[in-house]
Amino acid sequence: MPPASSTPRPIRTLLALAFAFLVLGPIAGLLVGSLRGSDGGSQATLFVGQSLLQGALAGLGVFVLAAIGGVIGGRAAGFNIALASAGLVLSWAAWLSGRIDEIVEISRVSPMQPLIAEGAFVALMLIALVATFRRMVPAEPEPETEVGPSAIVVALIAGLGIAAAAAWLIAIEPLKGQTIGAAAVAGLVGAATARLVFLRLPGWTVIALPAALAILGPLATQAIAGDDFVRDVFGQSLFHLGWIMPLDWAAGALIGIPIGLAWTDSVIEQQLDRHS
Repeated sequence: MPPASSTPRPIRTLLALAFAFLVLGPIAGLLVGSLRGSDGGSQATLFVGQSLLQGALAGLGVFVLAAIGGVIGGRAAGFNIALASAGLVLSWAAWLSGRIDEIVEISRVSPMQPLIAEGAFVALMLIALVATFRRMVPAEPEPETEVGPSAIVVALIAGLGIAAAAAWLIAIEPLKGQTIGAAAVAGLVGAATARLVFLRLPGWTVIALPAALAILGPLATQAIAGDDFVRDVFGQSLFHLGWIMPLDWAAGALIGIPIGLAWTDSVIEQQLDRHS
């Protein structure tokens, strides 16, 4: 096999993404698919099921696989492909995890408390994932200029608002394709918005968007639904972000964010050329 440097970048990108989706992804799916719900069935998530320990270990295994896929993709074709490769691995885990309506149909109680904790776990894993990529993936060239933390915060808040609104508009049902797709669109428009608000925003900072939404989604749903949660689920009137599970946020956003960042690259290049 020729060395990576002699292989065209599009081929390296395709091979890395294929390896993540076709090899590592199914293993991640098996880890989550093996979790059992309260009735012994397959409707379980990392923190909602028969064994919290087994779920946490499965989650760690899934994110280790995502990190492996991301590092391979990043070394082959850069940081954006690292994120996309990790997202493709996580998409298998998200697809095979439980749906909120199916879980409630079985248990007849709200699973929001463990899902908030699961969201915090997923947020920490996302941060660790990006920290790993920053350490092990060749850095993308960035403008040599001081970046103020206040500008970053403002940009991320703007991106968070747009991302949440986009996800709310799309996730009208708990179907897996719809929830993961909503998270992907949220990642895309959220990252693009944050970058357009502050063109010099470092790309790695937008991981804060899905990390925050993985927690804020269940929190907002619990606050809005309250004691009517089960009724809202059965009536299909649940606050839309409540349909999106923490792994859905992680998988979808990591697929969408690279597209949003790539779309804004040309805008950044034009602005830098104009001011050079």
